[in-house]
Amino acid sequence: EILFKSGGVTLAQTSLNPHEAIEVKELVIQEMLGIKQLSSNMQIVQDAELKSFMQEALTTKQNSLKELHTTLEAQLQSQ
Repeated sequence: EILFKSGGVTLAQTSLNPHEAIEVKELVIQEMLGIKQLSSNMQIVQDAELKSFMQEALTTKQNSLKELHTTLEAQLQSQ
């Protein structure tokens, strides 16, 4: 059963209780929103130092989202 699917990220229902599943979904939505906002704002930023900082933040958010996905996939496969 699919718990959440958006932007190429699909989270399947694991052994999470409903409260945990809601928290995971909110975390994913928050990270994806941050990624979209940073991506959009980087296009209009002219300052190289600020743009570099934003790129680092974007990469960190993307890696965090991938790590969460990998962790949940591993949990699903271990069941």
